[in-house]
Amino acid sequence: MGGGGGRRKDKRRVIPEQDRGICGSICLCQLTLVLSCVAMVYLAVAVYAPSYQAFNAGYDPRPVMCQTVNAALVNNCEWASCGEWCLTKTSGYCSQLHVTARNNGTDIHVHNCTRLNTVSCPQVNTDALKRYNCNNDSECATLTGVFNCSLGHCANMSELFLCHHKADGIVVDSDKDNLKLNGFFECKKSKCTKIKRPFLCDRYCNKITTSSMNVFIQYEDNVYAGDCRQVTVGDKQIWNEQEVFMASCHTVERHGNNLRATDCLNGTILEESKLPQPYVNFSVFWTLVANSTTPVDPGQQYLPWQSKLTIYNYSRLLINLDGCVNTLRGECREFQSTHDSDGDNHTAQSRFPCYINRNDSSTVVARFNLDKTRRELLVAVLVPLTLFVVSLTALVVIAHSVQVGDDAKMRWRWKWLASPAAADCTEDAVNDEQLAMEDVLQANSEAAIADEIAANGH
Repeated sequence: MGGGGGRRKDKRRVIPEQDRGICGSICLCQLTLVLSCVAMVYLAVAVYAPSYQAFNAGYDPRPVMCQTVNAALVNNCEWASCGEWCLTKTSGYCSQLHVTARNNGTDIHVHNCTRLNTVSCPQVNTDALKRYNCNNDSECATLTGVFNCSLGHCANMSELFLCHHKADGIVVDSDKDNLKLNGFFECKKSKCTKIKRPFLCDRYCNKITTSSMNVFIQYEDNVYAGDCRQVTVGDKQIWNEQEVFMASCHTVERHGNNLRATDCLNGTILEESKLPQPYVNFSVFWTLVANSTTPVDPGQQYLPWQSKLTIYNYSRLLINLDGCVNTLRGECREFQSTHDSDGDNHTAQSRFPCYINRNDSSTVVARFNLDKTRRELLVAVLVPLTLFVVSLTALVVIAHSVQVGDDAKMRWRWKWLASPAAADCTEDAVNDEQLAMEDVLQANSEAAIADEIAANGH
């Protein structure tokens, strides 16, 4: 007999269909276990470490007020006020903001006002300036005004600014020597004279009505003006129509004929005769405010000078303790737009709550909330840890509650764990195994009897 003929052919092994409930439970618990582990690794960087840093940073949880005094865009900077991703160091150009930190000013109420109005002098968007390309034939033959030029491309600043300058540099013909147009120039027709020294420009703004007005409150780039009867702090009256009242505040809200202003300081009294009539432009108004030195409260208890409230004169500003965010939702761009006004060209300085370390003046932060940090840490610890423990416990229970039969099928060890259908299937499978065993025993018995008969016959 050949070797190949005596071999028993291997039968194809049939894998029985598993209990869906058992398989689904195992898969769900394994997935939850893995995801909770991954979440805890990520949260260690995003929540756990920052929370530990916040609790030990030494910052006062009570906010003070900050005003931006310098905003710079620096290349290859060592630090940034806000970075979009904390896992990588900020590269290229970044924004560095410096602020002065001070105690909060005074909240005031202005009563019984008439002719209330607000005048705005918003910041100028220099990107909206009309630009000329002096490299194109005679496009710049009629230039007139003050221009900011770069390699023959000039923006007309005179459209939005009134500049105070002295043109004492070289004279350039914008038609013939257009590539020499680099810097600031005063142009008359095609003759442009370079402005060598730094100069100031005032925005073109609406005039402020001063006729029969005795209260002027600045907030942001706006001025509230009105003819009012009194100014109070709580129940205390600090002004009642004597001369002209001026102050700088963070916010101003109108309620009928009354005003409510927050964080007010630099409260002064100006002689009515020194106020130009019937209108005044913003440049003159700013000068009047700067030169007004008579305090509304000689004791400096209410609306004091800013210098009386100052804690730190010059500190770095960070959006939070890390100086970065991980949301990737453009938070830094929004943060910069609301915090980077440093008062250049008579614009209002950005004013906002901030948090300081009483023992370190080098850095202040714009966001610091220990209660929120504590809540976030609690959620970040409890949720993934609970899922981890529950899923691990479920896997251990399943491992001790499931058995694999001789047919390679997983079944619950105890019938009460299985569904009725699964229990019926388990009972049928046990009965089938018993019947199969009885058939095997019977077959073996019949074979033994046949062998015995055959032996006796011989």
